[in-house]
Amino acid sequence: MELRRTKILATIGPASDSPEMLRQLFQTGVTACRLNFSHGTHGDHAARIAKIRQVADEMGIAVPIVMDLCGPKVRTDTKTYDLVVGDTWRLVPIEGDPSQGKIGISHPTLAKLVPPGQPIVLDDGHLELVVTAIEGDDIVCKVVTGGHLKSRKSVNTPDCDNGLDVLSEKDKKDLIFGRDQGLDWVAVSFVRHGADIQSVREHLASIGWPDPPIIAKIETPLAVQALDDIVRLSDGIMVARGDLGIECPIESVPILQKRAVRLAHRAAKLCVVATQMLDSMERNPRPTRAEASDVANAVFEGAQVVMLSGETAGGQHPLAAVQTMDRILRGAEAVTDTPPTLPEISNQTMEIVAGSVRLSEHTKAPCIAIFCHTMEIARQIAGFHCGAHVIAACFDEQIYRQVSLFYGIIPFRLPRTNSIDEAITRVLDEIQERNLGAAGDRIVFMYSQPFGTRLHNTIRLVQMP
Repeated sequence: MELRRTKILATIGPASDSPEMLRQLFQTGVTACRLNFSHGTHGDHAARIAKIRQVADEMGIAVPIVMDLCGPKVRTDTKTYDLVVGDTWRLVPIEGDPSQGKIGISHPTLAKLVPPGQPIVLDDGHLELVVTAIEGDDIVCKVVTGGHLKSRKSVNTPDCDNGLDVLSEKDKKDLIFGRDQGLDWVAVSFVRHGADIQSVREHLASIGWPDPPIIAKIETPLAVQALDDIVRLSDGIMVARGDLGIECPIESVPILQKRAVRLAHRAAKLCVVATQMLDSMERNPRPTRAEASDVANAVFEGAQVVMLSGETAGGQHPLAAVQTMDRILRGAEAVTDTPPTLPEISNQTMEIVAGSVRLSEHTKAPCIAIFCHTMEIARQIAGFHCGAHVIAACFDEQIYRQVSLFYGIIPFRLPRTNSIDEAITRVLDEIQERNLGAAGDRIVFMYSQPFGTRLHNTIRLVQMP
């Protein structure tokens, strides 16, 4: 069977964290695992990390783990409330009291930031208030869309910066845990501008973890406005359509998704499309036609990674969801090749990368081989969506996992060597073992001279023996 190039990022939770289920998910097509740090304890996550790595090692595959931070999300208190359209309620920075018309929220100074007329959306968009007045620390609101408000539900303020740091105190504790566990990618929630990414990098350096690649989640209007800077300063982006669809007009979400994917490709950065891709499969064994089209359109737009959330974390059909997504991705890949936007050729390394892709097309090479001393060369070539398989020879265990998240990258471990000829021989053996090339095929190699340095500056065409 032809290898699939678009990667599947699956959220691991109670429905999918047994070794048996993980093995089936990996066999079916899951590329990487997401741990949602909005839920669960460090003990829960540590147990899942151990099982993911154990199963991956037993299967001899690279499975990167993405830690998805909770971020500065504002939530309601532990009580429940019944909101009726037209009624007045107060949002207060302490525990609320339904009998007094007060709803507690976790933001102590939100009253200083929201003006009258500001919409406030609760419970992922199911309920909506509008601010009518500010009285001290109380936010006086009228109910626009009513219903039952359960405990600990989200509080969103569209188009209004909530003023909180991009990393909450919980996030900082979680990052120390992620560092100690050696996790592979960090997804940062509620990024608003490029300075947030710089702030996260500074914090990571301060805790002795300076090098994890960062995925910036695009889920607020402020992030959309600063998208160019965020793409430039991060290692990748995630179009997180859940909060994006709450914070922005729903009709704008497909347009924003298309723009974000194109910008990511232009900068040769990872791009993940996420949220509700096969949402109905949390409950049903088959998706809707619209969901199937949504997954396929993400491929047509050029997404490198598609993500499953509740479908695999807590849904009733986690394995069927992955099998379905795999089939849709393969079908879409069969009728498309390069993305609408190709990376900008902005430096010498990108010239070498683009040249290797053109050479593979001209010679009909089945594979391009790269040597990953860092993940950068894999990131750069993935943006071209080339027709050849990209074999990534990795000298470091974590890089071996990290690069497997990129579109079309097939990683394998290579013992360190100072000899390019020895390295090429080992790669040719790997290509033959995986049946990715045959005798007489020409393979495009891209590497650094002197060999072992990080700057790829050489292209070489080698014939399979």
